[in-house]
Amino acid sequence: MSHSSLAQIVPRIVLMSDRADQLKMVSKLSTTIPVEKSASKIQAAFRSHQARLKLKKQAAWQIHEKLEYSSEQTEAKLKDMFEKLLKASDILSPSVTKLLQKAGLPVEEQELLRLTNPDSIQVESSYQGPRIDGQITRQTFVDLIEAFRRGQVLHEKYVCLILHQARAILKTLPNFNHIDLSNLKHVYIIGDLHGQLADLLHIFNSNGLPATDNAYVFNGDFVDRGNNSVEVILLLLVGLILCPSSLFLNRGNHEDIMVTVRYGFQNEVNQKYGKRKSSLLDLFKDIFSWLPLYSYIDAGKCKLIVIHGGISDRINLKKINSVTRNRYISIEVPPESKSGGKRLTEDEENEYRQIQDLFWSDPDPHGRLGCRKNDARRMACFFGSDITEHFLKKYNLSMIIRSHQVKQEGYEFTHDGKVLTVFSASNYCGGSNWGAIIRWDYNDEEPCVISFKTLPVEMNKMSFNKKVTLFEDPAYHSLVEKILINKNLLRKEFEKADENKTDRLPLTVWSDIMTRVLQLDLPWLTLRSKLVHEDSQGIIYKTIFDEYTMDNSKFQMSHTGIMEDLYMWKDMLLVLFNLIDYNHSGFISRNEFADVIKLLIYGENGNGEVNQAYVDELCAAMDFDKNGKIDINEFLESFRIVHVKKPSNSDNRTGKSKLSNGNNTLKLPDSPSRRPSTDGSKRRGSIDVSGRKPSIDATGRRPSIDATGRRPSIDTTGRRPSIDTTGRRPSIDTTGRRPSVDLSGKK
Repeated sequence: MSHSSLAQIVPRIVLMSDRADQLKMVSKLSTTIPVEKSASKIQAAFRSHQARLKLKKQAAWQIHEKLEYSSEQTEAKLKDMFEKLLKASDILSPSVTKLLQKAGLPVEEQELLRLTNPDSIQVESSYQGPRIDGQITRQTFVDLIEAFRRGQVLHEKYVCLILHQARAILKTLPNFNHIDLSNLKHVYIIGDLHGQLADLLHIFNSNGLPATDNAYVFNGDFVDRGNNSVEVILLLLVGLILCPSSLFLNRGNHEDIMVTVRYGFQNEVNQKYGKRKSSLLDLFKDIFSWLPLYSYIDAGKCKLIVIHGGISDRINLKKINSVTRNRYISIEVPPESKSGGKRLTEDEENEYRQIQDLFWSDPDPHGRLGCRKNDARRMACFFGSDITEHFLKKYNLSMIIRSHQVKQEGYEFTHDGKVLTVFSASNYCGGSNWGAIIRWDYNDEEPCVISFKTLPVEMNKMSFNKKVTLFEDPAYHSLVEKILINKNLLRKEFEKADENKTDRLPLTVWSDIMTRVLQLDLPWLTLRSKLVHEDSQGIIYKTIFDEYTMDNSKFQMSHTGIMEDLYMWKDMLLVLFNLIDYNHSGFISRNEFADVIKLLIYGENGNGEVNQAYVDELCAAMDFDKNGKIDINEFLESFRIVHVKKPSNSDNRTGKSKLSNGNNTLKLPDSPSRRPSTDGSKRRGSIDVSGRKPSIDATGRRPSIDATGRRPSIDTTGRRPSIDTTGRRPSIDTTGRRPSVDLSGKK
């Protein structure tokens, strides 16, 4: 990893007060400055501008969250597809049926050991990366951190060595981690990292490496999305090998071989370890299944449960503690029934649903009570504050700490402060969210939440509009993709509602159609200026398709909607393709692809029959070279959304026209900088003359981590004390504990 990609880290610490919605800042300005009338007007204008910016960011964030949920609906469709497989197996070839069912089966032990035995793997003389000779030590940990920071890839021999040692430890662990802070004194709880190495390195750099007196819980979703999932999970497993009693790993919904097909981890393994990709993926698949399901923390006065997703009204911890967890190779695919039948028994189905709830559930976003279907993810459930209250009382717990959802500030309290969500991947998926971690000390009754951000661009030199546009850009393009996938259906609904054939619709009618067809409840009134033209007569609905199109120049098809059908099924096709392509060659036969299509469309006409002519045409469209093979990468490359360059016509738009430099991308400055303060003070500035030592020095380099795992600025306790702008007492004292601070900054 390059120095520039690590970017600059901006930390800040907030403390939870007696009420969850009142957070106290560590530092506070103690003086009051007289304000003249002119200054008062300027401040009022600034506050008004900040309020407008906040509304824009909230709208952009709502788009991001809705589209994030929408993308995960494929997981529910995948589960439905495996239900279809039970019914449609007679129309598929036996070989394809067997390959699809293999996804939910454990890896054969002896074969796995034979194919991934590190002793049988030779290291080429040309290899220049880090090496592991002998035992894995703390120095190994530091060397790997430095190597990964420089962008080096670890040889597969050493990858297998780490994985097998970690696997041996994981197999001895119970279904949950029991963490006693009377011995460990404190613990850091880390949320989703999603392959973002810079965030993990910052966490270690700021808080010290895992050690017997510096415990960590990593709450799942180590992989996918980011570019360094392999390096992130390898570092966590090395930490587990070195500190099995003070580094704890929970499984997340992305530690699932079916999910990693879609979100990047499998592609990353394929790219970095092409020669041994199949056996390595099988080994990762097995390791995922051995990860503990949750953690229980005895913090003295408080008892905490740390779980990736959430709970439901059917969660029974006694049952969860006794399941054979490695049966659940994938949460998407039901395991084989112990009875030997095709379907799970009633008890097995209930167990399977509970496992899904642990990894996929969310607090109800509308504040509703009870449990209901999670209609955003279409997997697991939404749980209300009453479910939380009953669960905590039943198991004598004080709080649920969970992850699974990106939050603007990196964390969020819900259910009267009884549920705390923590998310540790900052600037997630090109966004601008903060990352956060939690520190909990023995006998503390509230968490210390530490937020941070890696800033890849110089935000304080950008205009307010550019800040918002930068944030919403990835989500906006995902929305454009969804619109183009549903182009024909949208056009049909628009024209049906346009009874007078004016090519215009009332704003509310257009908004309702967008919500219904795309199944996305977005702020369409706010978004319309970026999507469609309008005039005094209403929304000119056809213009929604003017600026973008899907480049399908490779396809020559008689069926006009066939390309959109293929694109609509893109995610499912990718998953099924990877399941059938067991050796990861990048190709499957035309007949195998035909079976995939049959499975997708099985039962759509209500009688279980399949239109063979339609299947043949789809297969012919996909066989670009007419050689009887289907290349999935060529297929995906063929569906690019391109920006159609047209003269601007901003007169009949509301609001401002789109930012574009000709190819619909933003030119952004390269240099890292600080997050701007929210009130004109230095309170939210980065590490400066206040006395804090920056995590990246003036040369742009991060100080090296020595064999003890600490930077030079970290003291003998393994922690770097924070010093605020007032020069007051650090937020964490020399005992390692955080003293309470009132709003005045006094003890």
